[in-house]
Amino acid sequence: MPADRRVALLVVAFALGWYARTLAPGLLLGDPGEFQFAAWRFGLAHPTGYPLYLVLGGIWQHLLALFGVDPAFALNLLSTILGALTAGLLYLLMTRLLPTGSWGRLSALFAALLFTLNPTFWSQNIIAEVYALNALLVVAVLWAALGTAGDRRRMMDDERQVFGDINHPLTLSPRRLVTLSFLFGLAIGHHRTAFFLVPGLLLWLFWQERSWWRRGTLWLTGIFGVLAPQILYLYIPLRSGPDASPWFYPRLNGDVVNIYGQGIGGFVDFITGRVFAVSFLGVDGAAARLPQMTELWLLHFNYSGLALVVIGLIALIRGRRWAVLLLTAPFALLLQIFNLFYGIGDIYVFYIPLYLVAAIWAAFGVYQLGQLIPQPVAEASTAEDPPQSAIRNSQLFFQFILFAALLYFVIFPLTQFYDDVDLSANNVARVMWDAVLAADPPADAILVSNDRNEIVPLYYLQTVEGRAPSLTGIFPLLTPEDRFADVGETVQTALDAGDRPVYLIKPMDGLEVRFDMMPTNGPLVQVLGAVDTPTTSRVDETSYGPLTLCSVTLQRVDGETELRLFWRVDAPLTHDFTTTVQLFDADGNKIGQSDQPPGLPYYPTALWKEGDSLRERHRVSLPDGVEPAQILVAMYRRPPATDSTNPEWVYLAEPLMLEVR
Repeated sequence: MPADRRVALLVVAFALGWYARTLAPGLLLGDPGEFQFAAWRFGLAHPTGYPLYLVLGGIWQHLLALFGVDPAFALNLLSTILGALTAGLLYLLMTRLLPTGSWGRLSALFAALLFTLNPTFWSQNIIAEVYALNALLVVAVLWAALGTAGDRRRMMDDERQVFGDINHPLTLSPRRLVTLSFLFGLAIGHHRTAFFLVPGLLLWLFWQERSWWRRGTLWLTGIFGVLAPQILYLYIPLRSGPDASPWFYPRLNGDVVNIYGQGIGGFVDFITGRVFAVSFLGVDGAAARLPQMTELWLLHFNYSGLALVVIGLIALIRGRRWAVLLLTAPFALLLQIFNLFYGIGDIYVFYIPLYLVAAIWAAFGVYQLGQLIPQPVAEASTAEDPPQSAIRNSQLFFQFILFAALLYFVIFPLTQFYDDVDLSANNVARVMWDAVLAADPPADAILVSNDRNEIVPLYYLQTVEGRAPSLTGIFPLLTPEDRFADVGETVQTALDAGDRPVYLIKPMDGLEVRFDMMPTNGPLVQVLGAVDTPTTSRVDETSYGPLTLCSVTLQRVDGETELRLFWRVDAPLTHDFTTTVQLFDADGNKIGQSDQPPGLPYYPTALWKEGDSLRERHRVSLPDGVEPAQILVAMYRRPPATDSTNPEWVYLAEPLMLEVR
């Protein structure tokens, strides 16, 4: 076996061992948990579908299940294997781009280690996620593209040959192009960010052979290679039904919520991720992300690593390494711009291909630094010159010293993230849902969370393990409909479904302003119904800005006076307010006060909807035998810190001074 392949296998083995130490042991929350059951059932995951990953993952899960391996763990393990293969292939790619010799191989090894230990890439290789496969396909595309020059003679150690002559145009063959185009087709069929490779690939093709597009057989071959993998998208409509993907059709009594849109329109919306279109930011929003971008780059590379990236990029430009530049620079630029504008919360994972490109450039930076160490000449010019073997050994010694220093200053700091990344003891999802099911909710209950990630494991338990099959789990933004706009609307939707019992899977403070609730077994909280406004009141019904104070009740609870304010929302509120309730005796003396923000944290005033009937509770300690004669009620908020023209407090409306009957 060639030496480079042996080293690549060692890189794969190191990555496997490193990732395995931190590998998640089983069921997970969120997207990883979704992939764990969707792949097992050969069903659908969230848009854009990821059919390649689901097919490969499902086959892998069922294969390992023959040996008793838990399907959730099996899919986590697949990411580890794909991530390790990516590291090994990256090493082989760099040995094609860098010259032969020990320093070229060490520079290639540096790139592989730098990317292997990248904290974000590492974190995605220990859970059931799509990003390890995405990185592997991107490296494979680069390997295939740069490998079309594979029949050229090996690069020489001379810098002029390394950085100059090797980039002469080469004649493309259909066989090589179909390999490249097929891998690219797989990449775009898996993750849409691979589309950003298109400009660089086209520029590279024209650089390789300007008239390539006139060769009909050639470009038809390329088109066929790209389109052939797209047949995988037929998986989506074929596996979109309720039998294959029941989690896309939750039942609320007789009502079935169709998450997957039917027909051609639904298919197109799904594979294009149209549901996420609202997530794109404007120019101001993108500019506001620049500090986050800087923080991410420094976190993953630090100043020393970024210096290597810049040195490598300069070396590529000065050395006229057009093939490498054309295939990496446009891709990196477009993806970085996209990451600034794409307004999702977990944008950090979209930086993984950028870190891959940076690792490639950094390897050229490492090689360039190594070239600063004096090299042996062909032969000694005088008898007094040192032997060439001594000079060569001296050069190797200083190169290894340099390599060790780079490992220490650039790669070693990445190991500090071990505790943050490590998921080897993560059983949060399993423990949480074992507790929920141990609380024995009614078999037909509707379970509600404010967080989709928390509901996902229920679908795994139902579809993979066959537990609690009649429960329905729902969450906000289940569909774009208003009835799932937030957790309050989601709970109301569950109540409107009929006579099925509704439970929160955990206490959610603030929802008591809208619903009557009762804690039950374990973490479960039963939702009894919406708040009813009493017909009796100690004050007159009064308008207060966009609200109407319909009723106020007072009663003694645990030695304190509890005031309940019942509001009707006449128009939405645009901010989160705090309510102040101040009690006065008959002489006008303040005898008690309570200030608290109603509905926090799960149903604050900014979420209150027109037509809502809501209830606030305030407790005030009053002297024995003292009754309030007047109540002041008001809502206020602090103005923005940047607004120096506003007063200290901004009131929703003028305070109400109410006579107590």
